[in-house]
Amino acid sequence: MDTPPVESNSQDISRYPCEKCGAQLNFEPGTTALRCPYCGHITPIAPPTTVVEELDIHAYFDQANLNLEEEHSKIVHCNQCAAEFSILPTEVTQSCPFCGSNVVVETPPQNRIMPNGVMAFRIPSKEARAKVGDWLGSRFWAPNDLKKLALKEGQLAGMYVPFWTYDSDTTTDYTGQRGEYYYVTETYTDYENGRPVTRTRQVRHTRWYPASGTVFVQFDDLLVLGSSVIPEQYSRRLQTWDLPAIVPYDPKYLVGFRTLRYDRDLANGWAVAQDMMEPEINMAIRHDIGGDEQVINSKTTAYSEVTFKHVLLPVWVGGYRYRGKSFRFLVNGQTGEIQGEAPISAWKVALAVLLGLIIIGIIAYFADKNKNSESSGSSWQIERSY
Repeated sequence: MDTPPVESNSQDISRYPCEKCGAQLNFEPGTTALRCPYCGHITPIAPPTTVVEELDIHAYFDQANLNLEEEHSKIVHCNQCAAEFSILPTEVTQSCPFCGSNVVVETPPQNRIMPNGVMAFRIPSKEARAKVGDWLGSRFWAPNDLKKLALKEGQLAGMYVPFWTYDSDTTTDYTGQRGEYYYVTETYTDYENGRPVTRTRQVRHTRWYPASGTVFVQFDDLLVLGSSVIPEQYSRRLQTWDLPAIVPYDPKYLVGFRTLRYDRDLANGWAVAQDMMEPEINMAIRHDIGGDEQVINSKTTAYSEVTFKHVLLPVWVGGYRYRGKSFRFLVNGQTGEIQGEAPISAWKVALAVLLGLIIIGIIAYFADKNKNSESSGSSWQIERSY
């Protein structure tokens, strides 16, 4: 296998040593400061002097065509121990494998779109692990020993994950049909005690009318995952982000955490965002059509005032093995919300199935007994009538 080319470049690399003891600082979740893990010295992060701006998407499309084949790993020189090590093009932060020194490799603006916002970690590692324990313990179908084994053997790593946020005004012209219910009284023959009986019922029908119109839907901060490293089926469920808490990008928030660069570029992310808009646009069309049922025959959507942000959001990424199988989960580093997977206990499922069969059997027994009682009563009435 060919070894990918490595670019030797130590420019745009930031290091954050403690001014008291020289050890490497880490960002302290829940604060706006860096903390030395050895002497405890606190280095505050200066408050932002700007705001996180929405960027015009059309002004960045030329820069948005990402070609991962043209990006190479970088050789980073460690000022702490003089060692050299490589960092992947999809990573922003790394620690020296020899002395543990943390570095932040800034994104060259000519190659990629720089992050313009970051949401700092609020949930520290210890609290995140406790929440994972509570979450595993609440899985009803999980094996009883899962929590203990997962916390003992599982790993938890803090990671800043790239996201795109998209804003857009949409104008959609549509054609369709509106269905309105009406009811017709019909007669039918039923049987009661073996004798035919004529009854009536209301039968629903639908009248269809052509419909057309225009709907306007606005979207604000629609989140699209920018990295293939994180399972998208879980990241999309992490919906409790307090997006107004995003602050202007400052690399100090990244120190001590792994940080990913996007591998889904702006244009591809915008295509995903448009797909995510479809259900809400369709809902607006159906509401505009009105009636009892709606059919959408055609629609054309125009997008205007399209803006975006490139932001880094905090996620605790974890995983564990249970009986030879791997399971993964994500913890929202801001709110503690958890999404992931857990094994299912075959014994609990079997017990639930057995219990369900017992309940069905009991219901069937009493239903049959009640039917036999009714049959006996009918026979007695027939005998008396003779």
